[in-house]
Amino acid sequence: MNDIRNRWYVVPEVWLMIVLLVATMAGSLALVRTAFVHRDDMLHAGPSIASPLPPTSAQPAAPAD
Repeated sequence: MNDIRNRWYVVPEVWLMIVLLVATMAGSLALVRTAFVHRDDMLHAGPSIASPLPPTSAQPAAPAD
């Protein structure tokens, strides 16, 4: 009698873990599919603008001619 009660498919917590695992996998695959179906358009960057901030490290000195 106790043997039947302890089988894995009778324990509700096991089914909860299985459902959570399947839901996580389905959600992950849906996100990957959405990422491939709805691709972003490549934006063309405008002309580069010099940064108003000073450099964070010392720049090498230009060679003297």
